[in-house]
Amino acid sequence: MLGAVRLGWTFAAILIALAAMVGGCASSRTMSQPPLIDPVTGDARPTPSLANRAREQREVRFTSGDALLAGELDLPITDDPAPLVFIIHHSGPVTRDAYGYMAELLLDAGFAVFRFDKRGVGVSGGEIGCCEAEDALAAYQAAVAETGIDRNRVFIVAQSIGSEHLANHFAEFAAVQPPAGVALLSSLVGPDAITAIAAPVHIVVADSEPNLAAVTTQAVQAHRDQWPYGASSYIAEHAEHTLFDIKDGPIDWSDPAWVTRYHRGAMQNLIDWLQTMRSVQKGSSP
Repeated sequence: MLGAVRLGWTFAAILIALAAMVGGCASSRTMSQPPLIDPVTGDARPTPSLANRAREQREVRFTSGDALLAGELDLPITDDPAPLVFIIHHSGPVTRDAYGYMAELLLDAGFAVFRFDKRGVGVSGGEIGCCEAEDALAAYQAAVAETGIDRNRVFIVAQSIGSEHLANHFAEFAAVQPPAGVALLSSLVGPDAITAIAAPVHIVVADSEPNLAAVTTQAVQAHRDQWPYGASSYIAEHAEHTLFDIKDGPIDWSDPAWVTRYHRGAMQNLIDWLQTMRSVQKGSSP
């Protein structure tokens, strides 16, 4: 990392070099390095800027079936156990860095964040495209077992196909740790399936969804009819499915600047809801 060692270096220079090596161990990549390009999709994967936001970026390895998978727990700058946001990915060969922009925002808001590399991508082993719901559950088990989090305030944020995985397997997730709230981003869950989620629910979707009423007003009403926890929704204007802003044109996913085009209204609404739920849960804790 430091280049060839020259015999003429002074003792002071060697100390500086060693310090640089130690500092470099805190994070495997920095924002000064170019973004990775996904070999399957061609999408850019910009490295999130977490160095000044996180107290710790902890690599977490866990097994799911026959595969060894890799995730990351990012802890906010606080000495207290932090409320956790666990992210279930959208479809495709997604690494943790696809949600790096969200980790930046959530850390700034005081939340710990768990993201993981899907099977067969990033640092995770196994065959891509297999066992996504099972892998998400294994990741959840690993996340809630980590130190530094407040297990009474664990929130699940599931996006797109992840919302279906969560609804279809909610009882299994709740058996590991009942979530204090669930946010469904780009939700695919209609009024029939959403009743499986026995927790407070908030839905955030784009105005471009073809079945907008079913995944918002109808789903909210069905959940309210079934459970007393509360349900709500937010519709992001001028957004594509994964909640990036397209009022200035479509997203070029091969351009690293895509990461800056997240829908401000959608992400602020998500954070506002999480902060409200965090306060409610803290107030009800013994």
